[in-house]
Amino acid sequence: MSGFALDWEARYREGSARWERPGLNPAFVAWRADGTLVPCRILVPGAGRSAEPLALVEAGFEVTVVDAAESAVGVQRARGIGDVVQADLLAWQPERPFDAIYDQTCLCALPPGVLPEYAQRLARWLRPGGTLFVLFMQTGREGGPPFHCDMDAMRRLFAAPLWHWPDTLPALIPHPAGLFEQPAALRRK
Repeated sequence: MSGFALDWEARYREGSARWERPGLNPAFVAWRADGTLVPCRILVPGAGRSAEPLALVEAGFEVTVVDAAESAVGVQRARGIGDVVQADLLAWQPERPFDAIYDQTCLCALPPGVLPEYAQRLARWLRPGGTLFVLFMQTGREGGPPFHCDMDAMRRLFAAPLWHWPDTLPALIPHPAGLFEQPAALRRK
């Protein structure tokens, strides 16, 4: 595991995981309610101890969770998530692409310098026509984690012709840490 992954494990053990939500993300609930996120084979990278993987399993999704932190992996396994992998996401590769990816906190947890490599991996992990459900953290400040996801930079990172953005984005979602998240459902071409 990379030193960065070990840093997340230390944060879990210290109890300094301010990025965690006590329940389901409102964007996740909205995507499920409006039929945008329907049962399929889905990847949840960097899931941490979030509630979404269990909600997906209960809704009939075929869920794969990948996280570098041992304790986060343990939590997801204890919840009965079938396919939980402990791995460095910048080294991991699935056997076949997924229909969807739900990235709630992984992208904003990564240092900006690795985002181009991570975006390339997301594109490889997702089948053509699949959807990346992502929450871009809006911190408005330097440093992190979580790191600010400037929307112009995100549009360049997830650019055409590989990615299709919706004409309008949903409203910002308040985060318990006093920040905001910009939900986006991006289609892989």
